[in-house]
Amino acid sequence: MIFVGIAFIIVGLVLLLGTIIAVVGSEYFIISHRIYVKYGLIARHVYEIKNEWVTGVIIEQGFLGRLLNYGDLIISTPEQYSGSVIMRGVSDSMYVRTVVEDVLRRRREARKLGERIREKEYEFGRIPGDKYGELKRKYEEEQKVPLAAPKSSPFSLTPTSSTLSQL
Repeated sequence: MIFVGIAFIIVGLVLLLGTIIAVVGSEYFIISHRIYVKYGLIARHVYEIKNEWVTGVIIEQGFLGRLLNYGDLIISTPEQYSGSVIMRGVSDSMYVRTVVEDVLRRRREARKLGERIREKEYEFGRIPGDKYGELKRKYEEEQKVPLAAPKSSPFSLTPTSSTLSQL
């Protein structure tokens, strides 16, 4: 009977150690042009996704994930890395999804604005410097609108030991 208890403790410690290594060895970065997902402590796996390649953002949350406010964020891409890259154990995954979608939306708007400027250049000839400066300032002001983090929960893209302690 004592051996069964010791076996459960050993299995629990091994699972806990595996979880700690997974948390410490994972990094996620979302920037204006790319999304980086890095896994591994000893062996390193790095996935770099251009924002133009993202076709969808999916959240997977189990019952425990909904209770503790964490989940997996799946970024779908066309035929790269089996079609998707997974960010595991992201705290406040619903907010992170809105951040990713907002970055993607801003990138599309910037591309559309660039296309409109090129169309006007083609239509009217070269745009004078003052008109170009005005269009550029207007675009930069639109891009400066900051994202407001929800006050109910802290925002973190990197799994932390606090996420582990919640488990």
